[in-house]
Amino acid sequence: MPFALSSASVAALPIVNHFLARLRFTELLSRYLAPPDPRTHLDPAVTLGALLKSLILSRTPLYSVIEWASPFLPSLLGCSPAQLNDDRIGRSLDRLFDADRNSLLTDFVLHLIKEFCVPLEQLHNDSTTLSFHGRYPQADGTPMRGRPTLEITFGHNKDHRPDLKQLLWILTVTVEGVPVQFKVTDGNTADVHTHAETWLALCSLAGRPDFLYVADSKLCSRPPSGSSTRTRDDSSPCSPAPAKRMRISGSGSLPRRHHRGRRLPSIPIPG
Repeated sequence: MPFALSSASVAALPIVNHFLARLRFTELLSRYLAPPDPRTHLDPAVTLGALLKSLILSRTPLYSVIEWASPFLPSLLGCSPAQLNDDRIGRSLDRLFDADRNSLLTDFVLHLIKEFCVPLEQLHNDSTTLSFHGRYPQADGTPMRGRPTLEITFGHNKDHRPDLKQLLWILTVTVEGVPVQFKVTDGNTADVHTHAETWLALCSLAGRPDFLYVADSKLCSRPPSGSSTRTRDDSSPCSPAPAKRMRISGSGSLPRRHHRGRRLPSIPIPG
């Protein structure tokens, strides 16, 4: 009888699966996604879990997830590689769009903080742009199926590509680099308009306002007209001054200072 040898890849999937299990990722998706259609052969939560694994290990496009998955053991993927076609992944992403993603993300981060004892004494915030090649005329911010959408449009491009449309990606991480809060906004959103909302979200997440919030000089700008902010004695912002002329840190309102004839404004810190 001829000898037949078959091989399958393992790579880093056992490690990825270990941490996804501790994060209860599939369980959380199943809780927030609408019940799967009875005709569905693969649970959308499992499909999205396999997609996340591909993003972690290779960031492959949707149309080639099957090709990426084909060398791996099905038991590590949670399904057969042949089931991961782009149509099935697209339908699963539609279900995720219809879910309460804000609550899902909050529950996920709260569990992450508790499971891994993530310290929240110092949080660092920054933003970047996600550039798009193409016109994207339908990505105009019009609500879809009762859910808000984003506008892919022109703005201050941090990739130095003013010819490309974009979205603004805002990320906050701990001092150890663990991401705890993010948001994607319209491409023409100015950074100065994002800090108050981010601060309030982090206060809610941490359950207190007495952490150090580190950001770039946009934190040292005047709040947008009509915004509602108030000071706190226990808040601690830290930011370089505009033009990198001085470093400002303090509690409550940032102090008024004179520097080379320029008077820096006092900025209320919401909380």
